[in-house]
Amino acid sequence: MHWKPALLEILDGLRHWLEPFVPGAVGAAIGQMWEPGLGWRDRLAQWTVGVTFAAFLVPAAGHVFHWPLPLINAVGFVVGTLAFKAYKPLREAFIAGASGGLKLFFTNLGSWVPRRGAAPVPPPTEGEG
Repeated sequence: MHWKPALLEILDGLRHWLEPFVPGAVGAAIGQMWEPGLGWRDRLAQWTVGVTFAAFLVPAAGHVFHWPLPLINAVGFVVGTLAFKAYKPLREAFIAGASGGLKLFFTNLGSWVPRRGAAPVPPPTEGEG
């Protein structure tokens, strides 16, 4: 029976890999209890946002602020619970920021590209703003 140690090693590795996702998943599940009538798409989005924030952003903050593991797990649970509430405003802010940034980029790019027949703008002299 040489397969038992290998199976235990695989299960232990899987447990260590899944461990950071548990607080966010549980928090997202409890957050869904507060939101009656959610569709499957919204439920999947809530789980994804909660797990992603709790598994990646909270440990990064914990590393920066030197939090112990139980505090990281507790904050991950709370973030998993509340992250879906911030999902829609964040998404709209990111879309507005990206579209505004692209518009500004192309406006600035147009000022760098000379137009045919346009006179070059002389550089400002000393004392001019």
